[in-house]
Amino acid sequence: MVAATQESFPLASRDATVSLSIEPPTGPALQAQAAGKPRQAYLRVERVTGKGMPPGYEIYLHPSGESQPGSREELCAGVLPLFGLDKASRQGAGHAGTGLHYVFDVTELMARLEQEPGWDPKDLRVTFVPRRQTKREAEVRVGRVSLYYE
Repeated sequence: MVAATQESFPLASRDATVSLSIEPPTGPALQAQAAGKPRQAYLRVERVTGKGMPPGYEIYLHPSGESQPGSREELCAGVLPLFGLDKASRQGAGHAGTGLHYVFDVTELMARLEQEPGWDPKDLRVTFVPRRQTKREAEVRVGRVSLYYE
């Protein structure tokens, strides 16, 4: 793991952005880098909990100077579908209630970002853009966003 949020945060009916500070890799990722293996990068979105019928979210990775990441399709890391969120968030027989978990391969996107003007690995922005407006009350909370190198 080279970066992670420290606290959980809510998603709403408007864009939500968090910042990650990327640290140099250690352990197996450092060994792979030293051996000349191509770096793989993975974005994890963990412990997504909530209730109601929230929209899905598009996830964009971008430098801090990008004011409209949702308008640049090439910055999209993937879509966060929330089907089954309500059930995955309730503790019960056979369910821990820890919510949904997602992993996105962002290897090519990270390579592209490192070439962007104003790139700062200490301030990678992750923006969640709702795919539609919610028509009913819905709550969504993300437990953690992290970036892994392999």
